[in-house]
Amino acid sequence: MRPVDKYFRYLWRINAVVIAVLGLAMLGMLLAAVFSALRGPQGPTAAGFAPLSGAHGVSYRLARNAIVLGDRREKLFVLQRWTGDPRSPDAAGSDVNLLVVDGQTASSHWMFRGNDQTILSTDPLRDDGPMAPVIGLVLTVSERIKNDGTQESLYCYRVGGGPAVRFFTAESIMAAQQVGLDRYLVVFRDDGKTSAETFSLVDFKMISKSPVPDLP
Repeated sequence: MRPVDKYFRYLWRINAVVIAVLGLAMLGMLLAAVFSALRGPQGPTAAGFAPLSGAHGVSYRLARNAIVLGDRREKLFVLQRWTGDPRSPDAAGSDVNLLVVDGQTASSHWMFRGNDQTILSTDPLRDDGPMAPVIGLVLTVSERIKNDGTQESLYCYRVGGGPAVRFFTAESIMAAQQVGLDRYLVVFRDDGKTSAETFSLVDFKMISKSPVPDLP
């Protein structure tokens, strides 16, 4: 066999290997696309949540990652309520409860006794400056009331305690934050008026109240 014939035979073998590799890659991409289509759209807001039981178009999902309290003693897992398929980008989810788990004994309880509320925000409480361990939470919650209306309430939860306890309610809570080491400030709107109140961090009894001036 002439040297030139050997060269072309060697080149043909290389081309055949390249064509085979490209064909396998295209086949893998096609199979991945088919599998993705069969699974349906994956909503990014459902990531990190494990499905729980649900019925009548409503489902519940529990967060896989926890919020740490009490120098890592307690862990809080967010419970979300979903309407529609959580995998769909059009699905709507809202935080409705928190599962409190003791990291030492593995005992657990729910922050609220039901799932009718919507948790709007959580504010950590500390008793010795911003770098101290979290000793509790103040939760801003939207609740249903009569005549299909809603109200907003503040609940206090302390590490090692039972369910959260409500200490304040208004039409709209505009701001809520710890002030110093012994007080908690709330700015709210009720009966068409905007006011500010301070509460004791010991028992969340009101200390002072003052109206907020109108816009200048």
